[in-house]
Formats: sequence, structure tokens, C-alpha cells
Amino acid sequence: MAIKDILVVLESGPEGRHVDDFALSLADQLGGHLTATGVALQTIAPVSFMGDYPYELMAQATDEARDAAQKAFERMIVAAPDSVHVDYVPLEGFTSEAIDRVARLARHYDMTIIRQNTPEEDGFASQLAVGVIFGSGRPCMVLPYIHKGPAKLGKAMIAWDGGVVASRALAGSLSLLQRAGKVEVITVARKDQDIDSVPGFDITRHLARHGINATLKQLPPTDDIAAILLSHAADSSPDYIVMGCYGHSRLRELILGGTTREIFSSMTVPIVMAH
Repeated sequence: MAIKDILVVLESGPEGRHVDDFALSLADQLGGHLTATGVALQTIAPVSFMGDYPYELMAQATDEARDAAQKAFERMIVAAPDSVHVDYVPLEGFTSEAIDRVARLARHYDMTIIRQNTPEEDGFASQLAVGVIFGSGRPCMVLPYIHKGPAKLGKAMIAWDGGVVASRALAGSLSLLQRAGKVEVITVARKDQDIDSVPGFDITRHLARHGINATLKQLPPTDDIAAILLSHAADSSPDYIVMGCYGHSRLRELILGGTTREIFSSMTVPIVMAH
């Protein structure tokens, strides 16, 4: 699937310029169209609030959030090269409602770019990326909050276990992988798993039929797959990683699998994820 229609979630804070740089450069390299969505998060008074409900105060906070999102879009427009056309879709809502709306919007795009939350962030920021990955059915490029600079596509690492979500992430990344000069498929067996049963050859053959010359590397068996994948990524320095996002939902709670949760919290390079 060619990635020609890209959605990016705007950031109004100082890290927003780094998200802009990445999204604009990715759209430019892929010859794609970029749509930016700015989320005006609505708030409610805390339970401990005493007195008359502060309707005017809450409305003012929402207005300020709308203005911040609009200014973030205007900042992106100024930085956009002539080759990239950028549209704007404003969204708003309370935390879970806003996440649902971003996820539904993301279903209409080939890929969504979202920043990883910082350790200090909670609520909306901490739930957004996972909510969109779970709720959109589309691949997402998650940027580490420490990331700076444009998108680099020269070297890719694929975490492959033969599972459904890994397959979805890979399928959504083929047009990126075709631009890479080096692609490495990484497989890891758990200590209680037969190494010969770990998949790998078939997917490198599939990639070759798409013009992608990938090498296969099997890492030593381990009980901590996240740690060994992160360690290998630190040693090999890929420009991005492709992997499935494992987990499940329970009512309105999104629960990540252990390996996904650890990688999600410790990532240092962009990761293409799908669920």
C-alpha cells in the first residue's frame, strides 16, 4: 500500500516543531498529502470543586485550547515546503471522546503520526497514541518525545513473530521499506519455544517479491523480548522500527501486552505500529 494520505496530530507545546519537521519531511519524501488535526480538549471541574459550576471558566479553557491548536497549524503551514499541501481538521471533546474522534478520523488515512507521551504526562496525552492504534485499524508512526529532525527512511528494523498484528504493521509499511537501503528482520524465541518454530524465512521472501532485500537475524532465546529488541536497536541504530502493537481492550480500558508496553515506554526511534 502506497502511503499518500498522512494524518498528523498537532502538538501546541515546544515539542510541536519536531513533530512538524518529521511529518512534513515524510509527506515530502513520499509525495503525499498531509492533514493536521488539532485537538481542543474540553475539561470539567474537579470533583473537589466547591460552589457554583464554573461554566464560563470551562468555556474559556476550551477556547484557549482551540486557539492553541489553530496556532500550531499556522506554525506548520509556515514551515511547510511548497511540495506539501496541508489541510486542517479541528477536533474537540472530553478525554475519551476526543481520543475516539481522532481514532475515527485516522481510519481515513494511510498512516497517522503521533508523538509518544512523556513520563510526566497523563490523561489524554498518555492515552492518545495507544487509543488511535487500537481504534483506527491503520498503522501509526509513533515518534519518541525526544525525537528531533526530519524523517529518515534509510535503515529499517522489523520485529517479526509471524503474528496478525505484526503482519498488519508490515503491510502498512511496505512503501516505507521499499525506500530503505537496509532492512533487517528480527526474530526472537522465548526460552520455552523451539527455535526452529520461529518464523522468518517466508516473510523475507515476501519482502523480496516487493523489491525489498531484507536480511534475517535471529536473536538469542529470552524471557524478556522487549529488552533484547531495544538492546539490538541501540546497537544497530535503525531509522525506524516496524512492529505489531499487542494488547486488548476491556470495556473502555486499553491494556498493552508486556513487551509492547515496555518498548512503547522506552522507544528511542520512531516505531510503525498496528493492532
